[in-house]
Amino acid sequence: MEQSSMENKLKCINDLLPLELILAILLRIPIKHLARAKCASKLWNTLIADLSFSKCHLDHSLAPTHTYLFIKNSSDAYSINLDPLLLEDNHGVDAIGLTLPFKKQPLFYSYSLLGSCRGLVLLEVEQQFLMLWNPLLNSSKRISCSHIFNAARRVRGRFSYVNLFRILDDTLLYGFGYDASQDDYIVVVAYVGVDGENHFNLCCLGNNLWINLDSVLPKPMKIFDWRSQGLFCNGAIHWYSLVLLGGCLAMYMGQCSFSKTEIWVMKEYNVQSSWTLYEIPLQSFQPLHLSGNGDIIGSSHFSFDRIGFYIYNVSGELVKPVQYGNGVLSCLCPSSSIVFTDSLMPVPNEDKKMKRGAIFLGLVTQKVKELLLPAFESPRCF
Repeated sequence: MEQSSMENKLKCINDLLPLELILAILLRIPIKHLARAKCASKLWNTLIADLSFSKCHLDHSLAPTHTYLFIKNSSDAYSINLDPLLLEDNHGVDAIGLTLPFKKQPLFYSYSLLGSCRGLVLLEVEQQFLMLWNPLLNSSKRISCSHIFNAARRVRGRFSYVNLFRILDDTLLYGFGYDASQDDYIVVVAYVGVDGENHFNLCCLGNNLWINLDSVLPKPMKIFDWRSQGLFCNGAIHWYSLVLLGGCLAMYMGQCSFSKTEIWVMKEYNVQSSWTLYEIPLQSFQPLHLSGNGDIIGSSHFSFDRIGFYIYNVSGELVKPVQYGNGVLSCLCPSSSIVFTDSLMPVPNEDKKMKRGAIFLGLVTQKVKELLLPAFESPRCF
């Protein structure tokens, strides 16, 4: 018996466990630790690097991350992991500097975060180009949109002294999403052409193909003349000045006369009765994330020129500001910011390098879903 036990200890874990069980274990590992898991064995490295695994981990991870990404001084990028802020024993948070996927900043042009979808981030980096970026993998892809810049008329740009068209400022609508039927990311842009007509363009990022959509544009809510940024949720892009909190659509607005912020959250998609009201006793509270137990993390000014994080808990209490270690946020508001979910998803075109073995892994993944059925019954929106 003892000899048999010793022999089992000497065996590789890959020989002791069936492949589907190994996959089930890997799917439970938080994404921040998967890089170390890849070093455990060649098999684990192959499984984690497979595109099918990346998709499955993104859609069904039991511990997804929620990262606040912001740009400061128009060109410096930082990220903050929001999840540790919900821990009772958190001792503050640091902003981690990131290397943006381009070399230098063009004159009179600032980088802007346009949106996020399924672990990828869309940036406006220079005139006539967008950038698709995975901050975790630091992989990127440049997207040409020169036809829009040549055909569009400036509407309300911030830099009136520079003749530059910006998607962030001068479009009627824009959005970044994912088409599950084609397994492809998409960008949509609506703008007024020099001909005075409205144009609605869509780009499939797998092949960088722009097409014109012959459809009626939704009417934007021009509250304070804000841009109409689209948010991807439940397989569709939504407009009308919304935010995405914990996978739920939400709307918010500060009430100056009552020194509070009202946040309406749709807890169940497309169910009108599921709208839930949160009243935050801060006028300039910007909601960033809604946790599973109902806590809301948001940012707000706690002095004239400094911003910090606040937590509004389920008991209706506003927790004091969360401290941060390196003082990166000790400044005026970031020029642009988003909240995204870290993922192993490659940018389009790079995924072609990952598809070897995907058919085999797809069959195994089906067994994993059966093994972990409760975890796969309610996929989240990102």
